[in-house]
Amino acid sequence: MYRVIRFCGIGMIFLSFSWAVLKSSTPSQQRPAFAKAVGLYTDGKFEEALKFYNTAVLENPNFIHAKRGRARTLMQLGKDQQALDAFNEVLSLDPNSAVSFANRGILEDRMGLYDLAIEDYAKAIKMDPQLGKGLDWFTRFLQNREEGGQTLSERLEALRSQKKN
Repeated sequence: MYRVIRFCGIGMIFLSFSWAVLKSSTPSQQRPAFAKAVGLYTDGKFEEALKFYNTAVLENPNFIHAKRGRARTLMQLGKDQQALDAFNEVLSLDPNSAVSFANRGILEDRMGLYDLAIEDYAKAIKMDPQLGKGLDWFTRFLQNREEGGQTLSERLEALRSQKKN
């Protein structure tokens, strides 16, 4: 009986590892422009990343992750109105994306559209309370980000208190 359980356990580990490898390699092979865009965005090369996000969207117009990446990249480049239009498109296609509401809220906040930012921040935090707490230490480490700045919840409260005054 022990040998059967051990065999099944080892087999399941092997199968899950194989599945993970297969799933992680498939998108890059099928969507090379998107994979390149993500790498460039991560490296802070936003102009180049935007070109590859645009290519990825042209290759597959229904690929929401490419559209979301394009919106974030436009925001990083300071192309605020284009970024806002892009986030609106993403949210019309994926209205359950808490991260997209949070990002659009950040953009609206930066543009001075505080009432809209308050709405989007509140919606994002309601959909995913973890977003209000900010990035955890491990994510900051992986993305090479420093700690600091306001969390989404803190910014939401600051905007609400400014509105009252």
